[in-house]
Amino acid sequence: MSRPYQVPLSIELPLIQDLNNFVVGKNTELVKLVTRSPKRFTGVWLHGPAGCGRSHLLRACRRAQPEQVAYLNAADAEFGPQSYSGSHATVMLDDVAAICGNRDQEEAVMGLYQRCLQNDGMLVCVHEEPAAEVDFLLPDLNSRMRSLMHFAMSPLDDEDKAELLKHRAKMRGYELDDRVIHYWLTRGPRDVSRLLVDLDALDRASLSHQKKVTIALLKQVLGY
Repeated sequence: MSRPYQVPLSIELPLIQDLNNFVVGKNTELVKLVTRSPKRFTGVWLHGPAGCGRSHLLRACRRAQPEQVAYLNAADAEFGPQSYSGSHATVMLDDVAAICGNRDQEEAVMGLYQRCLQNDGMLVCVHEEPAAEVDFLLPDLNSRMRSLMHFAMSPLDDEDKAELLKHRAKMRGYELDDRVIHYWLTRGPRDVSRLLVDLDALDRASLSHQKKVTIALLKQVLGY
């Protein structure tokens, strides 16, 4: 007798982005820097390609120390001079280049810089490109952003991606076999965002057919 077909619910728990599910990879020194309590002013410009985990790291730091770390996203439409009035030791500013050309928003970032400087705090600014590739309207903002310590976030290698896939699968209640992951990473697209989309598809198929995730199921669902 064949197993009954199970229709998966379309409701998934959102991923909680914290330091426990952030794959550090080759970014150990960077993570140590942005998770420590500053003793004097520290300015960091963090850049790297999409999918490397920039925003995940910032939100994870906020979640780990909500009383010490503030998270702001410059791409939010309401971002401006009134966006922040707290006294956190560390301010994380995501998508900082989204404000380019908006004088009020640029002045708001200048205000954050001055606040962190005066309070011996930490300001972490994040964008895809180095600050030298970004042109703000305010010359002073350009000079200050380009004077920050720059860190290029290293993308995950295949070993790190395997760890990520295993961890995400474990969070959903099952184990991914090493042979499945090896086959997957040697034959399919290896962009992190695509891997996670494919993992969702495998997860749904596994639940629907009540089967483990195997190489055969991977071939059937993903076509690799």
